Amino acid sequence: MANGTGRTLERLAGVKMVLRVYTVTREGIITAPRATVTVPYGFEPPRELSSTRLPPCACPIHRMASPER
Repeated sequence: MANGTGRTLERLAGVKMVLRVYTVTREGIITAPRATVTVPYGFEPPRELSSTRLPPCACPIHRMASPER
């Protein structure tokens, strides 16, 4: 926990965030650690361009009327 009320966080040099994944039973009991993922400082996910423009209609009526084709 970041506010210090839980377990002590490990301070790793150059690491922005550490995610730990556990296997949990139906009752919420942690049975085994599954993975640890570390995210370094400076990591930027690839940006995806988002466009609101829709592709041209492929129906026969609009295909014939389209000057692009």
